[in-house]
Amino acid sequence: MKTIVELTSAARRKAEIAGLDRQLDRLSLGDWARKGDFVELAGQGEIIVFMIRARRIRVDADGVQTLVFELDHPPRPAVR
Repeated sequence: MKTIVELTSAARRKAEIAGLDRQLDRLSLGDWARKGDFVELAGQGEIIVFMIRARRIRVDADGVQTLVFELDHPPRPAVR
């Protein structure tokens, strides 16, 4: 199954400040990744930690399924 990453607005702001927005746009996590997992990426001189806040399956009109991971920063408790 194809996977994609979406960012909360707070995570998007942090990614842009750290120069990670392009890296995150290309990031592909395996379907083994779970809600609550941390994703560490090397930023400009520092490690930026994101958390998988939620995961969901998107089904397009043509039946194509995509597993969507929502990353948040700073890491907060996972939601349902």
